[in-house]
Amino acid sequence: MENLSGMKRFAVLLCAEDSDYVKKKYGGYFGVFVRMLAEDGEIWDVYRVCNGHFPSDEEIELYDGFVITGSCNDAHGNDVWICKLLVLLNKLDSLNKKVLGICFGHQAKFQICIICVPNILETCRLHPNHKDENGS
Repeated sequence: MENLSGMKRFAVLLCAEDSDYVKKKYGGYFGVFVRMLAEDGEIWDVYRVCNGHFPSDEEIELYDGFVITGSCNDAHGNDVWICKLLVLLNKLDSLNKKVLGICFGHQAKFQICIICVPNILETCRLHPNHKDENGS
């Protein structure tokens, strides 16, 4: 499957249930992110990953990028959907897909960095622009 339309296509990986307020005001959290991020001519889809709805490998190929939303859940938790999300993020990273993580999503994305680059904290500490608590 490929995106034959030539339009940019993005997916929101929804990691939380919609609150009544957000449903009423924006039609759900998906509406919040589309209003905030979408540009004319783009296609936006949603996958409710917190409910176990994930894109297939064929669907992943259709997208230019992904947004991982916030959640009340712990990004370090062992819930099945969180573990599946981490596997998906690893796959997206290997495919060089653009990924924007919001709060929970950012924490989940950072976990993949730690898994993929076990020495990242040491690497960051040794970076020439790194400043420790003494400013050196």
